Amino acid sequence: MSCVTLILCIHDHQPVGNLDGVFEHAYRSSYLPFLDRIENYPEIKFVLHTTGPLLEWLDANAPEYVERVSALVARGQVEILTGAFYEPILPGIPERDAKGQIELSTDYIERRFGVRPRGMWLAERVWEPGIAEVIAESGVEYVALDDYEFRLAGLPDDDLGGYFMTEDHGVPLKVFPISKRLRYLIPFAEPSETLDHLRLLAERGDDLVAVFGDDGEKFGVWPGTHKHVYVDGWLDRFLQALGENSDWLELSTFAEFIDSVPARGRVYLPSSSYPEMMEWALPTVARREYHLFIGRLKRQGWEERWGAFVSGGTWKGFLSKYDEANHMARKMYRVSGKVENAASDAVTRGRADAGNQGVADHSAKAVVAAAKEALWKGQCNCAYWHGVFGGIYLPHLRAAIYQHLIRAENLLDAGRESKLEVSAEVVDHDLDGNQEVLLESKEVNAYVHPSRGGMVFELDLRRAEWNVLATMARHEEAYHHALENSSLGERNDETVSIHDAMVAKETGLSELVHPDAYPRVGAIDHILPVGVGLSEMRDPAGSDLVPLGGERYEFEVVRCEGSAGVKLVVRAGVPNGSGTVPIELTKTVRLDTAGRLRVSWSLRAEGTLDAVFASEWTLALLTGHPDYAELVQDDDCMIRADSSHELESCRHLAVKDRIRREVVRMDFGGEVGVWIHPLETASQSESGFEKVYQGITILPHWRVSLAAGETAAFEMTLDSAALGEE
Repeated sequence: MSCVTLILCIHDHQPVGNLDGVFEHAYRSSYLPFLDRIENYPEIKFVLHTTGPLLEWLDANAPEYVERVSALVARGQVEILTGAFYEPILPGIPERDAKGQIELSTDYIERRFGVRPRGMWLAERVWEPGIAEVIAESGVEYVALDDYEFRLAGLPDDDLGGYFMTEDHGVPLKVFPISKRLRYLIPFAEPSETLDHLRLLAERGDDLVAVFGDDGEKFGVWPGTHKHVYVDGWLDRFLQALGENSDWLELSTFAEFIDSVPARGRVYLPSSSYPEMMEWALPTVARREYHLFIGRLKRQGWEERWGAFVSGGTWKGFLSKYDEANHMARKMYRVSGKVENAASDAVTRGRADAGNQGVADHSAKAVVAAAKEALWKGQCNCAYWHGVFGGIYLPHLRAAIYQHLIRAENLLDAGRESKLEVSAEVVDHDLDGNQEVLLESKEVNAYVHPSRGGMVFELDLRRAEWNVLATMARHEEAYHHALENSSLGERNDETVSIHDAMVAKETGLSELVHPDAYPRVGAIDHILPVGVGLSEMRDPAGSDLVPLGGERYEFEVVRCEGSAGVKLVVRAGVPNGSGTVPIELTKTVRLDTAGRLRVSWSLRAEGTLDAVFASEWTLALLTGHPDYAELVQDDDCMIRADSSHELESCRHLAVKDRIRREVVRMDFGGEVGVWIHPLETASQSESGFEKVYQGITILPHWRVSLAAGETAAFEMTLDSAALGEE
């Protein structure tokens, strides 16, 4: 039997914005005990990639861990990979930022570990052909991708025992296939099964390699794995088995293998990722069909032969699947453009100040560098998508993205002369073929969708670095049907992958799976039948009562001294008794230099109209727990943010966020009724199906009784203050 090479590549990651307790738990449950074990097996080589957010946490909280890894690097047991520092999806960010993040990671590793990495870990193995040039020009020699991606390019399994050359515009890059079979065996199967798989490869000839590359969290963080891997001794048995078979099994690093074995040829890979990701990225209906088809292939025994011709979606599909992901991405691109413009301005000013010597102004460069760091943190991938991990459904991850993107804007503006005006830009911000109106000031940003009911879809309180509309609507997910059949409790089968059996972490989740008909943001107009109340608006089925939620409004930008805004007009027919009444609704959204957002409506009926007009606002809170959030009615009545309320008379409402130390105030211009209820979603995470608190929905509403030709007017003002200063 020939000798075969095994490369063990471990990828450790915690996202920007994750809770400190999660970092600590992952460190104690996985990263530290894994290091404790591999130090005892110096003959077993590993490749390690640790993302920037985790490296920064380790340097601040466990520097001794980093020093111990450095010692393994120095003795040649561990190869360190670079990456894009804050773990963005490379095809999902501007090329300039991709190169900058890779350079940042490489320089950090060289300073901290004393070596300059040659290879790179690609976030979520999301590949597009054009990034080969970006990666290679960043000083990277090789990356590892899933073998599935090679199979999509037409390569049979028998050819995937080495690495290949690819290129873009003539710039070469080496690519290794990661074995899906090994990803599913390690650490869930006994070591003997992994050895049996490797023996089959060894029987095929010399100079063949098998690559295991996967999350380090599989070794202690995933449910049940800490007991399985460490307490029950799986990792020790695995490492001992590798050492005992060294006569035919060689442990290597990527760098060592490349230096001793030539490439197996050229390959051009399609836009792809690992198969689970490509399934998750599909629209929900298509995902269900995909799942049924793959299931049929498996039952017929055809998956191995024909599965290579069945690809799912691409990662960017999440940007069309979730409005919330697209809005974050578009904000990120906008801020990236601002940072790039500021960098160019700094160079231009520096040249002028330095007598055209090409030296940028140092203070301007420092501002740009700080803004760029904040921008790059806002590109961390986890909040932009959803699979088996919570991802975009987790409010603290979304909040962190907006926090850093707004911080980048603040840093850029802080170094400029004070400007009191409010800008109004008309642009297709979300790239849906329709124009949006972006109102921006040094205090607040307010973005408006005229083509989607005139809703306000982003409202940034810049002092607090908080987009108060960074909510998550209830989307239909392919796995929701499984809630009816899932068991209740904790997962306790330590040998089952998180991609397999799931449990419900609490009861009542099936009540939250009905999808919303529109994004849950702000200034959503409702004209409702008399008698509709809180119960109907709280139930997602109540979206059928919203005739204006998807209407296209005509619009024009309006400006006056100290403010700018947008005037929106829609003409529609609304149900009224047994017929329909034509109406004209004029809505004006205006932002002033003090950071106040004023919204006013004028409703004119062409016939007799007896209805209720309501404006829906959902504010994104990290939790509704009374220790951290509460509502205050008319300055004296405390209201819980995690339960429903029906206020018969309210003049103003304050939403207090004790985590951010900020209060959002709503003044309704008089006494109105207000419906209040929490927005909650049911989503999948690595530990099971769970309910996630997304924010608090507030619906001020006015009774409307109009004869033909009559008009009713309503208004409200939204502003904010630091908690304790309101």
